[in-house]
Amino acid sequence: MDKRAVIAIAAVIIIIAAGVPAYLYLSSYNDGTIRLSAADAPIMGGMSAVYITFSEIAMHSNGSSWSNFSISATTVNILNVSENASAFFSSISLPAGKYTMMRIMIQSVSVMILGNNVSFNLASHWGFVNHPFLVNPHSTLNVVLEFNLNECLNMQSKMFTPYVGVFVS
Repeated sequence: MDKRAVIAIAAVIIIIAAGVPAYLYLSSYNDGTIRLSAADAPIMGGMSAVYITFSEIAMHSNGSSWSNFSISATTVNILNVSENASAFFSSISLPAGKYTMMRIMIQSVSVMILGNNVSFNLASHWGFVNHPFLVNPHSTLNVVLEFNLNECLNMQSKMFTPYVGVFVS
């Protein structure tokens, strides 16, 4: 084998050896994380707890369709928690990028009223957040979903309508 062929083969091996790890790092290891919590805006009296059970998250990325992320059904009491002391319920790992919307599946809502746990009907099982999210590789984005319980809870009809705001940090 002549010297040029050996050099060419060595160069190809070096390029492959360097390129494969770089490709793997850039393509499959660039996920970010969204840490999800819930909070409420100040609310009227008479209640001692508002329990919301979350069971799925979906994210809409810029230029594609919805991506669903199953989470373990988690119930949190969001009464009297704020943006700074929110109730954590899940983290999801997802490809880094820009997301334009989020939908949160609410499995159930119950309210403790004067010592009685009252189940509320849901106007919709999905709460929508129309807000851009930028998920950076190898980092965590904290998202606090704020439910304005004064608007969400209809005490007469025992109906919960998911009006969702968001804080991102």
